[in-house]
Order: sequence, then structure tokens, then C-alpha cells
Amino acid sequence: MDDTLFLVSEDDGTRIEVGTVDDIVDAVGGETYVIEYDDHQRTQPWLQTDDGVLEIDVREVATTLPHTEDTAAELADYDMSTERYGLPTRTVEFANRLVDTLERQGSS
Repeated sequence: MDDTLFLVSEDDGTRIEVGTVDDIVDAVGGETYVIEYDDHQRTQPWLQTDDGVLEIDVREVATTLPHTEDTAAELADYDMSTERYGLPTRTVEFANRLVDTLERQGSS
């Protein structure tokens, strides 16, 4: 099975390679991403955790979270070279945006 993630444009079907799911997991920092919420953030009705900690499966969210056309277009500006990070630059940028999105959850 090829575990390469592509973003596909709904407008014209253009595909942009993001990188392998394994590389995305590495760029995020592991299989699970943990977010800790403060007392105020815990009041969000969708957050169902007693300890204020939400554990997110990076593989699942990376492959199921929808992304905008703008995100795909912006990621296309990054290449797949590995010189800077040891992982493809576009993959690292995707992972950074994914983490930013996750960190915004529960913010007021």
C-alpha cells in the first residue's frame, strides 16, 4: 500500500503530493499529538475530557481533515527537497499547518 498523502482540488482534480504519512507523523513529533486545555478552554461543550487533555491520532487526522483550496495552493509553493529538514519541505510545512489547526481547537 502506498501511504503517500495527496491533496486533491475539488475544482479541477489537480493533485499535490504532501508526502508519506510516516514523514508527516515524524514531522509532527509522533503518532499521538497531545493538547492540554486550561480551565477556561475546558468549558467548550465538545471537549469531553475530565483531565483537560486531548490525545489526537496524527495518522487519522492527517488523512481525514479537510483542507482548503488555498492551503493546497500555498503548499504547492514548497518543494519536496529534504535538504533543509531531512524530510520533504512541503511535508514539514503541511505538518506545521496541521499542528497550528489542532492547537486552535478549543481556543476562544
